[in-house]
Amino acid sequence: MIISSNTSTTGHIRIGSSSLINFAFWVLLRDGLHVPYFNKHTGGNQILQHRGMNAQSWYNWLKLILTQHDNRLFWHVPDITKTAEKNVQSFKQMLDINSQQHNVVCDEEWRNSQYQFCLQQLTEQEQGYQEALADYPGIDLNLIDESQPHLLWQYEQEIKDLLTQLWDEYQLLKHSNQFISNILETPKSWEVESNPPTNKYQEIYLVDYPYEIEMFVPPIFCIVSVPNCPTDEVQLESRIFSIITNSEQNFD
Repeated sequence: MIISSNTSTTGHIRIGSSSLINFAFWVLLRDGLHVPYFNKHTGGNQILQHRGMNAQSWYNWLKLILTQHDNRLFWHVPDITKTAEKNVQSFKQMLDINSQQHNVVCDEEWRNSQYQFCLQQLTEQEQGYQEALADYPGIDLNLIDESQPHLLWQYEQEIKDLLTQLWDEYQLLKHSNQFISNILETPKSWEVESNPPTNKYQEIYLVDYPYEIEMFVPPIFCIVSVPNCPTDEVQLESRIFSIITNSEQNFD
């Protein structure tokens, strides 16, 4: 799966899957609730719907689960200068230990070059963290930190209790779509990350859903469903390219 671009880009893409995110979509299928975009499935026991879950409350719940996956929230660098100096020193120590395996001269010029490189990387990292905080004004990081998805439900307690029961049941099924794992293990998916067709930071999550659907969830998340059947990689490439392009328009 190779996504190409006619121009050089400065963006970053992460492609993955998460049993926590997939749980929200498994709940849709189990209950039969329809939400915008993900409304092609049939059946379901409608138990959660009868107790008050609706499309908006489900979507807000999904957004919290996704926020939990925003890697930028883990990029905070309290002291950029000190961290850069520490990283350079650690790198030098590693080179000293393996001095027989390389011909790098760790002189003052090398140190200054490495320091400037680390400083730039850490500055960009901290900027990403600050952008994430701005994307989620008033966010309670303690709430989303290490929380299982059923604990992130913010509405009816009865639904939260039912989601807790469903979460326990889901543990036996959460890795049932092997086709998602196969996609993530192919070098072609890595090439998308190394040559992103975007100038933004985005995270793409492949989810288990029986129909091909794409959805952008601001600020950075692209949801791409993968039915539990053999995957047409060319078609999947086109779908990923399309959702990235559409999300670029949402950024602007």
